[in-house]
Amino acid sequence: MAEKGKNSQKNVPDGKDEHKGEQLDLIDVAPENAKPIIKAARIYKSLQLKRISALNEEVKQKHRVLELVKAAKLQPLENGRIQFECDGVVVTVTPRDELIKIKDKTDEAV
Repeated sequence: MAEKGKNSQKNVPDGKDEHKGEQLDLIDVAPENAKPIIKAARIYKSLQLKRISALNEEVKQKHRVLELVKAAKLQPLENGRIQFECDGVVVTVTPRDELIKIKDKTDEAV
């Protein structure tokens, strides 16, 4: 029989920890207010998907504005920005950083 001590085998399974490390089945236990939580979570997920879609469209339009401003070959101001106003809308573009600022003066009057 093996003597316990320095030379004994370590980590020998003894049957007690045979399920250790396994994922247990999920139990269908929910809080009392689970239905409002799920409703709010679904609304959140829907809004999140709309936001992501809107962000993708915003990126496309930003590139379109940059392309059109570049094609117009406008002279930059001393600070390097390109700025112009048309129909009450002020468009400012910082080419190096590809920043666009749109200020609609008609929105301010409302």
